Amino acid sequence: MYKPAYLSFVATLVAITLVASSPIKGSPLQRRQAVNCTDPNAITSGSCWEELHLAEYLTNWNKDRPICTTIDGTPEDGANCCAFNEVWSTCFIRLAMGNHGYNCININPGTCPNFQVSASTTPEVRYILGTMYSINNFFSNWNEALPYATLSGLLINQPLILEIDPIQKTNFFLSDILSALTAGLSFIAAPELSGIAGTAATALLKGIQEAPSVAKAIWPSGTADSQPEQLANLDSYLSQVDQNFTTQITQGLYTIMSDVPSFNGFASSGQFSGPNNLSLPADSDILALGLRTFIISSAMSANKWSAVTSEDLTMADVESSVPGAHGFGCTFGSNNICTNSRTSTTVFYSNSTARAYQVVLKGAGPDPTSFMNEIVNKDWSTLEQLFDGAYNCSVAPGGSGLGKPLDFFNGTAVDFACMSQLTMSKAN
Repeated sequence: MYKPAYLSFVATLVAITLVASSPIKGSPLQRRQAVNCTDPNAITSGSCWEELHLAEYLTNWNKDRPICTTIDGTPEDGANCCAFNEVWSTCFIRLAMGNHGYNCININPGTCPNFQVSASTTPEVRYILGTMYSINNFFSNWNEALPYATLSGLLINQPLILEIDPIQKTNFFLSDILSALTAGLSFIAAPELSGIAGTAATALLKGIQEAPSVAKAIWPSGTADSQPEQLANLDSYLSQVDQNFTTQITQGLYTIMSDVPSFNGFASSGQFSGPNNLSLPADSDILALGLRTFIISSAMSANKWSAVTSEDLTMADVESSVPGAHGFGCTFGSNNICTNSRTSTTVFYSNSTARAYQVVLKGAGPDPTSFMNEIVNKDWSTLEQLFDGAYNCSVAPGGSGLGKPLDFFNGTAVDFACMSQLTMSKAN
């Protein structure tokens, strides 16, 4: 199951400039705030989402806003109402900014700028406009970054076939490949991988847990791409996948910008209302880690690789050759890999979980120790994601079991645990 630790985040501060007027009225604060959310010249803060009661404000605005027959007529019929088929976000922007053709429902930074508003604009409107921009900017950056992740998946495909899948035993459902590609963003939020894009990733993951409608729009079940395909044929699919993930990400963004409850849930952490830069670098290699881990672990399982885990051990325990100490009589080398050449034993030790994973190969294949080092050295995956990920998916209490790279838990929370499909069992 997806772990709450992945959702830890920090709030930092930065200034924004605000400059145009708005006929949308604000509501008074009901409690003392820790930051000055009402000062147009003050530094912004994600805490203002709660301090200004923005979810309640937007819900009431959406409920009370009248429907008009035209949006560019008299002040009585256009300046204070929404057109019959106008999505709430487009109406909100129009009333705040005037008829400038802005909308935030599409992946297009030109139509959803960092809105410049005047000092007289109410703080609620100012923060909601800023949140719209931040969300749209994130989805646009995410869409731009995914082609690089696709290329990264292509680069490991043929070497992996030659290494462990020469007779092509590995099959994938193409819908799972697309899910692993887009859901690879979850790996950026992992503590050992957090970096430039970590804040953006945790904001997304928190958002989709609070707004499952958005997750279901991005990762729909029962897609047309449900046919199995061999690893050897994956190149042709990945080379044409761009339009598929653009469609899914666009649908997720549209769900947020067209449905007020989805917007409120997705924005509820306040991170999209604060000052953090939630952009993803276009060449984020970590973004491809989910896809690469899914590919390599699926290929390993299909070719009779597996792992047996022992828990609550130290590295000294693993190296021990004392009978009954649960050790392997091995010697640690690089990448926390412990090898006993006499017994042909290869063990990976995870510092983060204090688990030892004995690598098992029941059939022909490369030397396990050399292959584990190759996985790390060629950036095919990290051994923590490969082994701890498989443990979380199939052995840990509440694990959903090998199958799809992501799933919905109880129909609401999104479970990213199964990005690694390596077969796993516990030691007796």
